[in-house]
Amino acid sequence: MPREIFRGSTAMAAEERASPADHRGATRSLRLLRAAAWLVALGAGFLEAWAARFSMSPDGTCYLDIASAYLRHDWNTALNAYWSPLFSWLLAATLWVFRPSAYWESTLLHLLNFLAMLASLRSFEFLFRELLRLRAHFGWNREGADTLSEWNAWILGYGLFLSTTLFVLSTSLTMPDLWVSVLVYLAVGLILKIWRTGGSTPLFLALGFVLGLAYLAKTFYFPMAFVFLLTAVLARGGKPTAIRQALAGLASFALLAGPWAGALSRAKGRPTFGDVGKVAVAITMDQIPEGQFFWQGQNDTGTPKHSVRQLLARPRLYEFGYPVGGSYPLAYDPSYWMEGVKPHFYLPGLVAVLRQSAGTFLQFLTVQTEYLVGLLFLLFLARGREWLVQLRKQALLWIPPLLGCAGYAVVLVEGRYDAPFLLLLWLAAFSSLFAAATQPSARMATALILAMISVTGVRIAKSGSSDLLSAVSHSQNVDWEVAESLRGLGIKPGDQVAGLFRVAEAQWARIARVKIVSEIPLGEEYAFWTADPETKLHVFKVFGSTGARVLVTKDVPLPALKEGWIPLGKTRFFAHALP
Repeated sequence: MPREIFRGSTAMAAEERASPADHRGATRSLRLLRAAAWLVALGAGFLEAWAARFSMSPDGTCYLDIASAYLRHDWNTALNAYWSPLFSWLLAATLWVFRPSAYWESTLLHLLNFLAMLASLRSFEFLFRELLRLRAHFGWNREGADTLSEWNAWILGYGLFLSTTLFVLSTSLTMPDLWVSVLVYLAVGLILKIWRTGGSTPLFLALGFVLGLAYLAKTFYFPMAFVFLLTAVLARGGKPTAIRQALAGLASFALLAGPWAGALSRAKGRPTFGDVGKVAVAITMDQIPEGQFFWQGQNDTGTPKHSVRQLLARPRLYEFGYPVGGSYPLAYDPSYWMEGVKPHFYLPGLVAVLRQSAGTFLQFLTVQTEYLVGLLFLLFLARGREWLVQLRKQALLWIPPLLGCAGYAVVLVEGRYDAPFLLLLWLAAFSSLFAAATQPSARMATALILAMISVTGVRIAKSGSSDLLSAVSHSQNVDWEVAESLRGLGIKPGDQVAGLFRVAEAQWARIARVKIVSEIPLGEEYAFWTADPETKLHVFKVFGSTGARVLVTKDVPLPALKEGWIPLGKTRFFAHALP
């Protein structure tokens, strides 16, 4: 590991004069810093995960349902063109090993993602160490003074990682995005190593393998894999040997990605590596009402091949109990219900998406304001256009994540999607601007970094204290309580139920081992609650005709409580028996 990040001849001479005691002291300081960073990550990450242990997103429920399909060897149900498989495989292995009760199932998922957070910290350390070695190897700041020690650089790196992971990405999520960040950092670290060492076939094979895993974790990384492989070729100067090595990496990628893409293509009867991108573009750019739910070909987006079945017009009532599995079939496989969708370019829709994406990126900056201020400070210290020169030298570090952010910007920007790309852009920006700054003193650089990290530390302390209070308090497992109350009403595993006004957060249905087969969607509240008794009775009969035994909803209006709605435990959920 190099002693300095940004060093010139003066810095190298100082290093040569350093005594063995100085080296041992620096090594000990770095070890203490690393231990402190890991302790913060362990504490803050665990508290955040534990405080949210009973929360579950619709995505998380779908991944658990797919994992259960794998465990019972129901391969047809497990094969899904919308949800990528890697997270379900990890969940299936975890469920098989620990065999948790229904009460602790969501907690186990959160702990699995907490492990992903620790793994992402380890892969980030690999990436950051390669960045330091790369800068020392090329001597990108030989004209500058020794302004930033390795110890300060690691402080900055750990601060950026913790800020991005805890506040942009979050360990409270029940999706695979933390595992995606592990693989992104590994892939970029391998590219930097190829850049520094001149590359080798084993390194390209490893890169292809990591990119294959990234595709299995999130479909978006199928096209991004080619961006990363091309970046690795450019890192070697586009030499013929690099192209041959990249082909080896491509073969490694195909070895992992090919079987899954082939299985999806056979199941769909057409070439595909996943349908989530097509569905997402149609929903966002073509502005399909209610997203992938209840699609009927609106806005000239194609002809549905497997549309949900509409049974009533007012209030709208849909049935979708077959042939898709899962606790909530509409969310379990949107690619089935939206088979036949044909996204098309719609300029007003694209403008609306880009406007929303720009706003979301601005929100990210407000979450990490301290680092934006630090960058502006360094920009004002930069030597003329030297910062542009440094950015150009380090283009292979920031162009891939910039393309990744642009890819999401035309569809949907969320912190969980863009967090690893944002961290890479922060690293590239600080690396370039520290190199371009007009010889700030080492003390000034240290003060700037400590100021930024102090703000991050206050944020972590604040969120950690809130999570600690939540963790030690008696948290209500709402989904489990709803499921137990349904059992008390005589609902048995395997029964079918109905939903009123988008109860897509269907973990309660999974815990009760029931299936939501029909629903009145969100937006139809007024039409239902203001209907006369005869209309409501007719609605209940139609629900009953779908095979549902009970109707479940949330937040029943006070006047309707006398109409046979039964509270489900001490929750906001209610149930109504169906004929």
